[in-house]
Amino acid sequence: MPTLQRMLLGWVLLFAQGAWAAQGQILARPRTTVPGINYGYWEYLPQDYDDHSEASYPLVIFLGGLGQEGDGTASATGLEKLMGVTAPPRLIRDGRHFPFILISPQRFNAWWGSGEIDAIIEFAKSRYRVDANRIYLTGLSAGANVAWTYAVNHPHKVAAIVPIAGNGNALPICNMWNVPVWAFHGTADTTVSPYGSIEPVNKLNTVCNPAASPPAQLTLYPGVGHDSWSRTYSGSAGHDIYTWMLSHSL
Repeated sequence: MPTLQRMLLGWVLLFAQGAWAAQGQILARPRTTVPGINYGYWEYLPQDYDDHSEASYPLVIFLGGLGQEGDGTASATGLEKLMGVTAPPRLIRDGRHFPFILISPQRFNAWWGSGEIDAIIEFAKSRYRVDANRIYLTGLSAGANVAWTYAVNHPHKVAAIVPIAGNGNALPICNMWNVPVWAFHGTADTTVSPYGSIEPVNKLNTVCNPAASPPAQLTLYPGVGHDSWSRTYSGSAGHDIYTWMLSHSL
């Protein structure tokens, strides 16, 4: 094979490997480029993912809010909007690493249906080495609403949820008495009332029969507005939600 052809083939193979192996990186998967999913998403695989070919890993699904809606393309109007908030995708881009698979999908609006989230989870289980007993949902604002709703509808498929600045009211919340919850909210949030977190947590702990097991947790930030997620996801408020999530299993 001529030298030029060998060089071209090498570049093609290198590109293909970079496109499909993202160990330790946050990688854009634009809409229509990955068979089996209808949405664009960010993908992160732990640093040792390729080193342990028989191992399965926890899966975290991160869901953005209204400000993170987009067309799922690798552009400023698409997946880059999910990088506009302090949340797991941006933390990874900035150099942080996690011991779990992260999928952060994007939709034309943030109001995912539970069936859509379930399809994304099933897609992830088929494409990646996911530990089906350690699947977690977290989201901010509208994404937190979706996390509450999914846990109510599929309480035996998620090991824990972390909804931030969301609203879990008007749901049959007792359906998820067995799902560990750690909710966060700012007391000065005028976009989504703090009672969107206060009331479902209180119901889980004091109204539901059986009561939440383990007891649902709630952290309120005094005087904080709608952005209660930056300090939560970054850990700057002193809470390690990632260790907490991974401590739970089905």
